[in-house]
Amino acid sequence: MLGKLFGAAFGFMTGGPLGAVMGAAVGHAIDQNRQPSATVDTGSREAAQHAFNAAAFRLMGYLAKAGGRVSERHIAAARAIMDHLHLNAAQRRAAIDGFTEGKQPGFMMDAAIDAFHRGCRQHPALLQQLLELLLNVAYADGDPSPSSYARLVAIAERLGVVRLQFEALHTLFRAQRWVQQSGTGPAGPHERHEWEDPRRRPATAVNSLSEAYRVLGLSSDASPDQIKLAYRRLIGKHHPDKLSAKGLSPTELAQATEKTRELTAAYERIRAARGL
Repeated sequence: MLGKLFGAAFGFMTGGPLGAVMGAAVGHAIDQNRQPSATVDTGSREAAQHAFNAAAFRLMGYLAKAGGRVSERHIAAARAIMDHLHLNAAQRRAAIDGFTEGKQPGFMMDAAIDAFHRGCRQHPALLQQLLELLLNVAYADGDPSPSSYARLVAIAERLGVVRLQFEALHTLFRAQRWVQQSGTGPAGPHERHEWEDPRRRPATAVNSLSEAYRVLGLSSDASPDQIKLAYRRLIGKHHPDKLSAKGLSPTELAQATEKTRELTAAYERIRAARGL
């Protein structure tokens, strides 16, 4: 895990989001070479998976409730994670109960994480998987609120992940998310966040089809390839995750975020109208 995280952080500093993805790939190869082989019995794996599921969905509920209200997108993300983990009917019922428990005011985050440690100590890879799932829930409704992010950091600290490691994983997550949203990389099964709601639409409104073409700098008879190329070019130019590496001010990053939302809204409106 360390090689992947530090590779991502270094790659981001030198090459932005795409550099983070490449750095993570190199780091992952280093981790694979370092990792000792170990044989773990089936019973241990099943017990660890049970402990993982119990902690994961409780913490998802706790994280989703950080802003005071659990949105439909948070719930959709949790349901999609159940699909991603191939939970059976009984496991899904337990996951829903765990999510509900995590939303309660008296939820004991420390106790849930301690139970995770006890059940998963022989499976260190589950730690990174847990953090990745929680990041997806945190971003299910857009960029996480300060209270949601604070809970993420607190969870990582309780898990024993130092702040630099967590920020490296966070950087890698944001870089992969940027690549997928901008369309600059393939969407294979290991790269697409399967738990994200595919019906999600950007919040910024584009009020007409003609306005959508104007936002992308296109005429209404533009070909599908021209539409995709224009969108990818403009996203690559304006996306805040890419511009943050250039040291822009918070105001400039906010403007870039709004521009990115406008571009995505325009692209989605054209796609819907043209059946792309």
